[in-house]
Amino acid sequence: MAVWSIVRRSNLGEPKRLDAEYYRPEYLAYERSLSKHPILREFVVKILHPVEIKRAYEEKGIQILLAQNIRKNFLEFDVTVFMPEAVRATLKRNELQENDIVMTRSGVNYGDTSPYFGEPSPLYSCADDLVIRPKPDLRSGYLATFFNTDAGRGLIRRGGYGAAQPHIAPTFLKSLHIPRFSREIEEQVDSVVRSARNEFKQADTLYVQAEQMVLYEVGFNKVDLSWSAGYTVTSKVASITGRIDAEHFQPKYARLIRHLEKTGKAVKLGDIAPKPHRGAQPSYTEGGNVVVVNSQHLGRHLVNVEGCERTDERDYNDNPRAHLCKSDVLIYATGAYVGRTNVWLESMRAMASNHVTIVRPKKECDPRYLAVYLNSPLGMLQADSWATGSAQRELYPEEISKFIVYLPLPSFQQKVADLVTAAYEARAKAKKLLEEAKRKVEELIETP
Repeated sequence: MAVWSIVRRSNLGEPKRLDAEYYRPEYLAYERSLSKHPILREFVVKILHPVEIKRAYEEKGIQILLAQNIRKNFLEFDVTVFMPEAVRATLKRNELQENDIVMTRSGVNYGDTSPYFGEPSPLYSCADDLVIRPKPDLRSGYLATFFNTDAGRGLIRRGGYGAAQPHIAPTFLKSLHIPRFSREIEEQVDSVVRSARNEFKQADTLYVQAEQMVLYEVGFNKVDLSWSAGYTVTSKVASITGRIDAEHFQPKYARLIRHLEKTGKAVKLGDIAPKPHRGAQPSYTEGGNVVVVNSQHLGRHLVNVEGCERTDERDYNDNPRAHLCKSDVLIYATGAYVGRTNVWLESMRAMASNHVTIVRPKKECDPRYLAVYLNSPLGMLQADSWATGSAQRELYPEEISKFIVYLPLPSFQQKVADLVTAAYEARAKAKKLLEEAKRKVEELIETP
């Protein structure tokens, strides 16, 4: 059924938009429902577009907030980048202050918004973000939560301009009507968002603890991982491995494998998890009832479930090998972060894309332990060794089967697994708190 809006020329106002998308009925309804409230311009010190400089990232220096670090009401550093200390003065304008709000300025996720509560510090925004600096009486957790409600996101989407690469402009944001309530109510919402932030931090702490336990158990600190400038490999060894690239034979990888084998508890992954296989690429469907996990949803520690795409029943039924089962181990198989590994702990119907490898270990290997092991340097170094390609790196299932896994006693595996479960539960609690904050603001908006 066709739906349309009729707008008088005299009501076009500012900005002068003639595109039909701008006048969608739901956008007009959001605008009417908020029209009694003041506009954002009254409550902000500034909304700034950070300066852009040539992006030359390094392993350490000043930390940069990327657009992909901004989630819906929280920050997540699955990807962490730095710029050299020499550009600190140039980027002074971009330095975030506690109580700032950051928003993705452009791209498919434009409008994603999160408060910045001062950690990590210092942190400098990249030019793909917008920084909203509210006055002291407006809590960033409250304002960011509004921008993540249906009304807030709808109005931001309304203001997007550009087709292939949509953007949001500071001038448009300043003109938005923002619901204001008592200081006590807004502080309550802000407090809930801060509690969620603490749960996210707890999840990270628990996972890191699990990883450190594994590294200590294996004696990873005893492995010589220094880079060898020159080395030789016999043609026989090259023939056996089927590789002739120098990177694969970098001696530090061989030293790691020898160390693992000396423990007496080393096994091939293919022996404890037969036939790893990739998922399938479905057609994405807005509002679909099946979750699709692709490589970009595999986080530094846990799957970014809330960011996953959706597909429909037909694609799901057509690709049974790609179906995910609870406790599947998922490996990033194509792209910049090959080898990154998460365990799937959800019960919802889901499938893996063709850039994700599914590993299902036997009973003697707890999948939560295996995911931590493979996601640690013990697994990532082997991924670096076996990956192929340059512009687009690939890690194939048959190569993953060759990984060497340290398989400890079940009691130790359980300790690691318990920490992973606790981290997952803390993250779930954080997301629940954010949903509660969002629902609270929506109820306030709807109350006459």
